[in-house]
Amino acid sequence: MFTTLLYHEILPCEEILSVPRPISVADGYEDALPTVLYNSYECFCEQMNYLIQEHYHFLTLKEVKNYYKNSFNLPKKAVLITFDDCFQSQMKYAYPFLKDKGIPAVSFEAAGWVFDHPQPYEQSLSKTLSFPELKQMKDVFTYANHSYHFHQRSGRERSRIMWESKAAFIEDVNKCNDYVQEKDVYAYPFGLYNKENVETLTELGFTLAFTTVPGINTKKTNPLELHREVIPEGLSLAAFREKLGETV
Repeated sequence: MFTTLLYHEILPCEEILSVPRPISVADGYEDALPTVLYNSYECFCEQMNYLIQEHYHFLTLKEVKNYYKNSFNLPKKAVLITFDDCFQSQMKYAYPFLKDKGIPAVSFEAAGWVFDHPQPYEQSLSKTLSFPELKQMKDVFTYANHSYHFHQRSGRERSRIMWESKAAFIEDVNKCNDYVQEKDVYAYPFGLYNKENVETLTELGFTLAFTTVPGINTKKTNPLELHREVIPEGLSLAAFREKLGETV
């Protein structure tokens, strides 16, 4: 079994605002990142250092795929580190730390959000990276599908993949796949999806898809509905250990 951790923004404490930060993305979609999805750099480092100290194995997507193909036996302590949306802080703060520690991670890329050229960093915005910047981080991050233009929502219960036609969903998935390495791995935008979306990914030959439903992943978990633990800001180390499935 293994735990998948989900991060969005890694920021120094002084950059974390008390109100949601508007996003700034290439395709112009307007939304705001909830404050719960910010993580302080200090807490992030503490959590990663804890995993290292406790001898966790940092999984790759290849290993997760092989686990479900019965060709890879997971170590007793295994964790997959993931990021969603490719915000600038991923490169500015998370990447140097992960590289220094030798920790691999997965970045789910909403390719339609990614800029063609690097943009100025603005502390008041959650702004996405550019394609050249993503390329610079390939020694740490493996990129997988998070939609092209369909990372949009209506309220808190529906994402665009749920109201568009099957043909439109397939077109969007395939377009994003032009920009990512892992073409059979998907993360549902906002964690919102329906049964038809799962069936479509199955037809397209996807082997893994990630939700935002908390829990531990086992051989019994549907690999197209894998659990992910969203890590909120200010999470205590004891609560972090619980998310890992440890007995505190």
